[in-house]
Amino acid sequence: MSRRALAVLALLAALALSAACSGGAPQPPPSGGGTPAATPAPSGAAGAGPMAQIAVGEDHACGLRTDGAIRCWGSMYEGWPDGAGWTQVTSGKDFSCALRGDGTAACWGDGAHGKTEPPAGRFVLVDAGKQHACALGAEGAATCWGWDDAGRATAPAGVAFAAIGAGETHSCGLTRDGGDLRCWGRNEHGQSEARSGPFRALAVGADHTCVLREDGSALCQGAAEAVAGPPDTAFARIGAGEGRTCGITAEGALSCWGRDPPSAPPGAFASVGVGWRETCAVRADGRFECWPHGGNAHGVRAEYALAGRFLDQPVELFAWPGGGIAIADRRGSVEVYASDEAEPRTALDLTDRVYCCYPERGMLGAALDPEFEAFPFLYVYYHVDVEDTGGTDEFRARLSRFPIAGGRAVRAEELVILDLWQTAADDGRHFGGAVRFGPDGMLYLSLGEDADAAAGRDAQSLGTLSGKIVRIDVRGATAERPYRVPEDNPFAAAPGARPEIWALGMRNPWRIGFGPDGRAWVGDVGWNAVEEVSIAEAGANLGWPVLEGHLCHVRDRPCGFEPPATAPVMTYGHTDGNCAIVGGIALPEPDGRYVFADHCSGRVWALGGGPGEGRWMEELLDLPWPVASFGRGPSGAVHVLTFGGPVHRLAPDAGATADG
Repeated sequence: MSRRALAVLALLAALALSAACSGGAPQPPPSGGGTPAATPAPSGAAGAGPMAQIAVGEDHACGLRTDGAIRCWGSMYEGWPDGAGWTQVTSGKDFSCALRGDGTAACWGDGAHGKTEPPAGRFVLVDAGKQHACALGAEGAATCWGWDDAGRATAPAGVAFAAIGAGETHSCGLTRDGGDLRCWGRNEHGQSEARSGPFRALAVGADHTCVLREDGSALCQGAAEAVAGPPDTAFARIGAGEGRTCGITAEGALSCWGRDPPSAPPGAFASVGVGWRETCAVRADGRFECWPHGGNAHGVRAEYALAGRFLDQPVELFAWPGGGIAIADRRGSVEVYASDEAEPRTALDLTDRVYCCYPERGMLGAALDPEFEAFPFLYVYYHVDVEDTGGTDEFRARLSRFPIAGGRAVRAEELVILDLWQTAADDGRHFGGAVRFGPDGMLYLSLGEDADAAAGRDAQSLGTLSGKIVRIDVRGATAERPYRVPEDNPFAAAPGARPEIWALGMRNPWRIGFGPDGRAWVGDVGWNAVEEVSIAEAGANLGWPVLEGHLCHVRDRPCGFEPPATAPVMTYGHTDGNCAIVGGIALPEPDGRYVFADHCSGRVWALGGGPGEGRWMEELLDLPWPVASFGRGPSGAVHVLTFGGPVHRLAPDAGATADG
């Protein structure tokens, strides 16, 4: 077996690990050189179910609840219709439409080409494509609106249809008389070829069209990749999106085909929605799950945890004593989920004390003492409400300790460990905020440069904690002596230096974490050029602002250090939507890889190799949500937190092989 194949198998085993490792915990949105690809879902947009239907676009999705209410999440989404009484929802590339109980239609999202302005009338079915939508009247008349390039939104007159669908550049319908396939619009891939029926179901993808014959078998036409590999199976329902199609059998089994088809877990499903970047399906009990497209190339899939619940601004995830998963939210709360399907209980509520959220403030880090039985404490790093700063021109960031009793933090016994004054400029940012305990039992706190890009010199100054990793001893802390500086800190005896400093020269180390071998991995958010992964040691200088990753980024000084700065392990550029690294988790040997992500693009990578064999990155997943942080649950499984999206649990793909 090849070394690559062995590495894949080791990665699968590490992701399914049941023994907890010392790794990175979870946090908030880092600041990089780009713009996030998606915005958080509004509070309350959670999909805890039960759902009747899900529709998926490019970077958003909408669900129809069994009570007739609609909820949407993902990028560019607000203003979906309130109330119950809705009967169907459909999502195009960047907009969605729905039908009321009385048959009237409503659309929302990007309104270019008038695609969110449905005509008056009453309809029984609606389908949204890339830049247009089509609806079916009670008598079978088809009506389309939006961009009409090549006639995609000009439905044939005098034809009664039983089904209708809208794609990227074409539209199709099944006639009532004979169940024939009739299409209009572009036909460069053969997606609009007429077909004689009878057909009983229709699904229109971006550049392909699929129908179900009377025996339930699928017939697809259009772009070759999109129509490749339909299984020899009888389907009861069918759905199509960008480059792929999925069908559900009468027994509820889900199968997908085409380009990078997702591998659905076993079980019975009632409906399916296929979008541009992911596929979602609703189970018979109303719970839903989603699978990113192309997420199985390396034998890894991202399954939804917490019953498909969508969280607004989660920043940390860690195992809670006694069982369950704790999730810290940037707005100031820590919620504990006893199981995937349980409603959370609040372990800590500091929302009245936390200043959130512009531009990067809030509760940014949280961690339990790893020796919890002896030291039952929760440590939290957060920005104090602006009213508590005494009207100064600065903001206070605070590291505090809370005792845990009866499964909850005791607010009244907050012990302030460390207070930091930070700039209050409108563009002041880069506050880091990872709270981690190292294998030595010391508490490590990552802090950004606390400045905009033009004022990052503090990262090289030993007289301030900005742009540093702090190392302190908090065991035995009291109000009179909240922490002790370890004698072996590298700058403890340096004149004029803050003795708490352990490493320096960072722009915004949003997430740090310790691997099984005790090394500290740092994901430091770059400026306009690169993002970097580094391994820090005591006294390490990562080079900012003189260096950005491995590149010279001179600021009034020579581009070099004596001794040399610590070189990054790996860097990547701001292409394909990348903008800000999210440090992750170092997996145990024999795999030893480091899993991390980019906040804006949603891509998750594994970094492998070593000094003697070179380093390499491989993409594991492409998630349609802004990634915020990584953490481990009680079983040790790796979780990925996203803003406005679901909590993903990484797991081996059921159909994975050693060669991926």
